[in-house]
Amino acid sequence: MHNFIKKISSVIKLFLNRERSTVINKLTANKIITYFDGDDGHQTNPETGDLGFGYIHYALIRNNKPNRILCVGSRKGYIPAICALACKDNNTGHVDFVDAGYDGDDKNHWSGIGWWRKVDPDRHFSYLQLNKWITTHVMTTMQYTKIYPKKIYDYIYIDGNHSYKGVKLDYSLFWPRLTKYGFMIFHDVYVRYTDDLGHFGVWKLWKELKNHNKILFPFPKDSGLGILQK
Repeated sequence: MHNFIKKISSVIKLFLNRERSTVINKLTANKIITYFDGDDGHQTNPETGDLGFGYIHYALIRNNKPNRILCVGSRKGYIPAICALACKDNNTGHVDFVDAGYDGDDKNHWSGIGWWRKVDPDRHFSYLQLNKWITTHVMTTMQYTKIYPKKIYDYIYIDGNHSYKGVKLDYSLFWPRLTKYGFMIFHDVYVRYTDDLGHFGVWKLWKELKNHNKILFPFPKDSGLGILQK
């Protein structure tokens, strides 16, 4: 726990030293939010350039400087882009981004719009030259682990299938691949049901996890962010 608190304290120090950050520029932040679709679920505000939860990912990566980052799921790439930007500003690290590319016609879409099957991901992430720091894999997490059975990570973000079965599968696939003291972060740990998507299960898995190094950001109340350290 002491190590975890120490790392979170370093996040605060980054906010106090804002000249180190590309994303503090209001105009750049606005473009990142709108271009990569940082929606309300990430507590963003395009008008003020507030990156919301994006600040948390950016600060953790800037301070800890992980070499290997995995992002699972994103409608148009908001959090993967933030993670890639942190790697760029660190001049080290790389993001593997995995998304099945489901659209609204698939029962497992979980607000997906089929974006990654409609665009060239490398070109999409070329904004701010982030494509040099990220590789997109349009496939399911199960397919990904079979193709890359030996990849391990220092930082893992889970925002894919939000059913209990789906998120538990992602946890079981990637927790063993997380390095010691690495971070695993879950989006939507607070929400339980929405009219358009039905029942969520991330909250249930989060409740079951017995890791003592847990931090819950329950705001806004329709999403939330859960952080684990291994």
